[in-house]
Amino acid sequence: MDSGAVAFSKPQVRWAGALFMAPFFLQLLGLGNTLLGGGLCGELFGNETPLGLQGAGFWYAVLFMMLLGFQLMYGGFLLLAKLLEMPASMEPGTYKGGLWLVGLVTLLFVLTRTTGLPYPSPQGFALGDTAPVDPLSLILLGCSWAGGFLLWRLLK
Repeated sequence: MDSGAVAFSKPQVRWAGALFMAPFFLQLLGLGNTLLGGGLCGELFGNETPLGLQGAGFWYAVLFMMLLGFQLMYGGFLLLAKLLEMPASMEPGTYKGGLWLVGLVTLLFVLTRTTGLPYPSPQGFALGDTAPVDPLSLILLGCSWAGGFLLWRLLK
């Protein structure tokens, strides 16, 4: 079998998979509020406020933790796709899905850092405050962008 005919066999796919998985593990640095800051999910732990009284930062952290978990699964799929012998027809759709994921993370990052998003409060939905931008959150977003760039190059 020709190695060029195997789907997901380019080395960029594995690099993109690793870059998509990295933010989930790098976020663990932010849970201790290191010098790099709290990252995207820094306000998720260490807060003893009841769930119904949590502020916007907590709900942003929950949202980004779910997105980072989805990125982790997507990156794992990219790493395993060659071993699973996926058909070559799945490559463009898979890469486009990754680009949409990077776009969604970027859009939500910009919205939570500039205008805020609605979050549940005891009085109903309220417009949240803006979250701080710290070096760790920029590193996490940069890893996602780098993985997205590799996927974009694979689509060309």
